[in-house]
Amino acid sequence: MKTYKLVVASPDGNLYDGQAINLSLRGADGDLAIMAGHTPFITSVKPGKCTIETEDGEIREGAIEGGLLVVSGSEVILLSSGFSWKE
Repeated sequence: MKTYKLVVASPDGNLYDGQAINLSLRGADGDLAIMAGHTPFITSVKPGKCTIETEDGEIREGAIEGGLLVVSGSEVILLSSGFSWKE
């Protein structure tokens, strides 16, 4: 599957910076699944579950307190006021 560069950043620094196949989370208007080649856009992110499928197929889950999602042609940036990985 195609991948894209994903950065998950919080006030504590970058929590993820690498290639991803899929990012799933809740945006301002509902659930989102971002894959390679997605149309560029910007939206606010609601608190809740966040799932990242990495380039090697690993599924990483976390909890986001809210933030901003920026999808561009070259990368996806998730800026969060608070983010924690599920253990």
